[in-house]
Amino acid sequence: MLRPRVYRVLLAAALVVAAFPASAREKTDVVILLNGDRLTGEIKGMTRGKLDLATDDAGRLSIEWDKIRTLSTTHQYEVELRTGARVYGALSSPTEGQLAVGALPTPEVIALTDAVEIVPMDEAFLNRIRVIFDLGFTFAKANYATTLSTSGEFAYRAEDLGARLTFDGYFQNDANNLAVSRYTVGLQGDWYFRNRWRALLGGLLEHNDELKLVLRVSLISGVAHSVVRNGWTELWLTGGLAGSRETYATPPSNLALDAMIGASWDAFRYDSPKLDMNASLVLLPGLSDLGRLRGTFTVKLRYEVFKDFNAGIAFSDTFDTRPPDANAPKNDYITSLTVGWSYRR
Repeated sequence: MLRPRVYRVLLAAALVVAAFPASAREKTDVVILLNGDRLTGEIKGMTRGKLDLATDDAGRLSIEWDKIRTLSTTHQYEVELRTGARVYGALSSPTEGQLAVGALPTPEVIALTDAVEIVPMDEAFLNRIRVIFDLGFTFAKANYATTLSTSGEFAYRAEDLGARLTFDGYFQNDANNLAVSRYTVGLQGDWYFRNRWRALLGGLLEHNDELKLVLRVSLISGVAHSVVRNGWTELWLTGGLAGSRETYATPPSNLALDAMIGASWDAFRYDSPKLDMNASLVLLPGLSDLGRLRGTFTVKLRYEVFKDFNAGIAFSDTFDTRPPDANAPKNDYITSLTVGWSYRR
């Protein structure tokens, strides 16, 4: 009875976020393109090779970063460089192809091509968030079979701190079989303490009927390092520890301590229509149960159908070489087609 409620709550939360209007300030920022066009509006940020500019006359524009000659704004931003360094302040362009960050007379001057992300620092809450929501649904008359898959992310970024809520769920039911489901809900906080480095602390809830996992509650801590980050790809490596309390269908609850090793690779095309791919692998070698290895491998591909809406395909495989329940399967994989919406992706 509780499982459908979980999906309804997650869907309602995503719809509530989508319904909030983004707060606006006076649109006095100026962007000049290589072809000489001059645009005036509000710079909402830059990520994945595109500048997000809100204008009064043309609406919301997404401008390829390498098509910009100069820009200027008196508002405060965080600019992250290819090296992982972050600089703060107002933005201006002393010459073509350059970006000055900070107040005169001693701003930090960099090449425009060295900037990989720009985040507003003096804006309201909704201008610092990123939202991604994907949904897949199938209904077949035969056996009245229903399949629902959903995943999403809600992320917030401040100057040195960040937070991220993620969820991933799957539910299947038909007239002749018991309903099966799996879901993962995670909450993570990040501290960007050094160039290319961040510390992380989070919690994770997992359920999987196929693996006979009733509930796993985990506390995770570690560090992540950005190996590569530029206008078309990102590669992060993660290491740390995970402590878990596991409840399976047959044996009593079990406490486990595991090492955590992870990698996440994003590749994206900023030309319209957008196309991006994410592949991630998380391995959890057992420390309290030596020889046991758990892990999850995920691949997601999204194609922008029209602005902020996409179609995609996702594959995930969850495995456990030695589950506490000896009768439980050792892996579970799912492939799903989805449609989705994103805000500031």
